[in-house]
Amino acid sequence: MKFESINKKFTEVVAEWMAKGYYINTATMSGSQGETGKVDLTDGKEIIRILLDDFHDWDRESGHRNYEGLQLIVGRVTDKVQPNIPDRFGNTVWNNNLEILSCEKFYQIGRYNRNGQKWYGSKDEATAQQDKNWERYDSRREDERKELDDRAKAIVLPFVKRQPKCKGVKLADITAVRKVTNRSRFNNTVSVRYEVEAKGKTYKLN
Repeated sequence: MKFESINKKFTEVVAEWMAKGYYINTATMSGSQGETGKVDLTDGKEIIRILLDDFHDWDRESGHRNYEGLQLIVGRVTDKVQPNIPDRFGNTVWNNNLEILSCEKFYQIGRYNRNGQKWYGSKDEATAQQDKNWERYDSRREDERKELDDRAKAIVLPFVKRQPKCKGVKLADITAVRKVTNRSRFNNTVSVRYEVEAKGKTYKLN
């Protein structure tokens, strides 16, 4: 999906609300809070903001996915702003105060295409693209694993107990503790991490 398609979607949403009898409320649309674009509409009683803004979502569970893109928000204005007031002073609508009625996200896929344009799609498409890039990066690494003795198991036991659904883990449940040394073939850097195996799961120590 090109940015052009997002513009068309934005236009469709505005048209839907105008078909309900809403019209543009110009005085609240001046200024910028860093958004890509916005249109304020009113029926004379309330103000609805159609907003296109950036978003950034970090997937902590995966450890490598960092989603970004654009979100199309429809929000009801909750600030004490009256519609159809020509004086722009005191008519500021704050984006973070909106009552969100709907939100559609367009996930950026990759960085840019050959023409310097961004491409957007679903979260599943962005996930697949990022996982593929991570696999390519990961394939350039050389990991050396060294299994540590039972003393290491006693040291990491409190850490394992803090993990979800692991409060009752005992020392005997820890099957391995490893020191993993990574030597990247990409830039020759060396990094070290530790892994713990307990009850069939592997946990990484930060």
